Amino acid sequence: MSTPACKSDPFDAFGIAATMEGWRCMLKVARELRDVDAEMMDTLLDAHASGGMAQDRDAADKVRSLATLMCGLHLEPEALRRSRPEIVRELEAACLGCAERARCTRELRGGTAADTYPEFCPNAARLDGLREA
Repeated sequence: MSTPACKSDPFDAFGIAATMEGWRCMLKVARELRDVDAEMMDTLLDAHASGGMAQDRDAADKVRSLATLMCGLHLEPEALRRSRPEIVRELEAACLGCAERARCTRELRGGTAADTYPEFCPNAARLDGLREA
């Protein structure tokens, strides 16, 4: 004879343990999100330290372009940011210093960046390494 699925725990009559476990999980997720936001803020603040608001927008565009390229290469930017934030910072730093912004934008809009990035992207070797890992 099986026990009913809704049988309560005799030692936790009010469900406090289950509630606490739920809160613990939510706090863990909140901390992870805060860490991701803090890393992105550090990147943008570094870019801001070297110039004005136009540079901030340009930096944000470049970081978005990097994420778009990574998705096109079947890499998950947010998962990588959580597991290896130092690699993402290196990728973003190289992207922020890139002189091929116009070509990158053109290739991303045309849907050809995943094929042509090795020709112009300063992150080509790093991205290839991530793809092989």
